[in-house]
Amino acid sequence: MRAFLASLVVGVVIAVAASFVLNDNFQVDAYSAFTTEGARVGSPGDNLINY
Repeated sequence: MRAFLASLVVGVVIAVAASFVLNDNFQVDAYSAFTTEGARVGSPGDNLINY
């Protein structure tokens, strides 16, 4: 039982650490990640359809 609880604690610690690392270092907005010379993607309000 002690090994099971230890594995749960280790799993939660790894999940929280991975969440902080991925959100702080690797997350980029789509309009800045997928910009190329041929794409007309600006900030997320300039390319919307207005009626």
